[in-house]
Amino acid sequence: MSDKLRYNLTDHLTKREVDRLLDLFNKIKLDLSDNSFPTRTNRLEAVENMKKVLNIHGYDIKDTPAPEPTKFTDALDHHEIMQKGIVR
Repeated sequence: MSDKLRYNLTDHLTKREVDRLLDLFNKIKLDLSDNSFPTRTNRLEAVENMKKVLNIHGYDIKDTPAPEPTKFTDALDHHEIMQKGIVR
């Protein structure tokens, strides 16, 4: 099998799927390209687009809520507690 045939996406995907994948890849790159760290909104949008890519490839992605993050008390929290006079 030639490399051209082996790596041709249209052998397994429809033209519509290939076009959709190219569009999603461009959106993912745009969401994650930033001079600094991408915003949370952009990161989550990229994740949604990645899930669509996986769906096109036959993976079943379930939307389950993330568990609540564990909150640790830091110096700022301690400072706020002390200001409010909560600590005896």
